[in-house]
Amino acid sequence: MQRYGYTRASLAIALLVAAGLGYIAYLQYRLAQVDSVIATTISGAHKAAKSATKLKSEGSEVIELSKVAEMEKKGWKLSDNNQSYEYKEDGQVHATMSLDHVTGKVVYKIDCGSFKTDEAQQECSDVLDGTGKNYVATDEVPW
Repeated sequence: MQRYGYTRASLAIALLVAAGLGYIAYLQYRLAQVDSVIATTISGAHKAAKSATKLKSEGSEVIELSKVAEMEKKGWKLSDNNQSYEYKEDGQVHATMSLDHVTGKVVYKIDCGSFKTDEAQQECSDVLDGTGKNYVATDEVPW
């Protein structure tokens, strides 16, 4: 008599396929986080530059960054002296922004080597046209 239905082999194959799809989804999630950090760093630097410009045009003696609620919602923390922003995740600083009073620019830095997985580090470098997994991107936005 022949038995019909699922065998142990087909169950094992189904579990392997499900695990593979889960891993691919996890990688996509991590890469989306990398893209988010890069995008918020660049757009955040422009917002920080605008806020510093506003302060400068008001004739303030001390130029400092101001709190931007949208950036704080995305995980950026303003330093105690209002001179820099930091983006931390999992105890690692992925990106920073600071005022450079000498050149009159907001300088931002993205550290691709700070991401945990090799895939995320490589994606970060690729998005920034970098030279590898330990690439550190820096740029300036004028006030």
